[in-house]
Amino acid sequence: MDLIRFVTDARHAPYGHRSGILQAAYGLLADGGPADPQQAELRSLVDWFERHLAKPSRFTVSRYPRAQETAISWIRGSAREHVVRLRRLVALVEVAGIAVTELRTRRPGYVVYEDDHQVVALPFADTAR
Repeated sequence: MDLIRFVTDARHAPYGHRSGILQAAYGLLADGGPADPQQAELRSLVDWFERHLAKPSRFTVSRYPRAQETAISWIRGSAREHVVRLRRLVALVEVAGIAVTELRTRRPGYVVYEDDHQVVALPFADTAR
């Protein structure tokens, strides 16, 4: 089971893991860039993910309501359509000047949520993030 994560150099404070590609895309949309045709495609891709990728209800193993949500999301390599669309999203984000790195793992950490397309896990100490 290969899991894939596309990350930028931006870091989530206070946890230190790198921000994912969707976070970068939302930031670009909020800032009004990139140029018009790419902006429309960026919006279209983000809208597609909002419709076709479940929003996990938890990002922690704790049931305590104020627990720190430090889990990170990975896409399953078998979720082909999602991966193809993420790669296009990567291209658009890179055109806007944001470097993106692809991470792969088979050991994402302690799984707190999973479905047919994604795994959300608290990373092990040796898990790339």
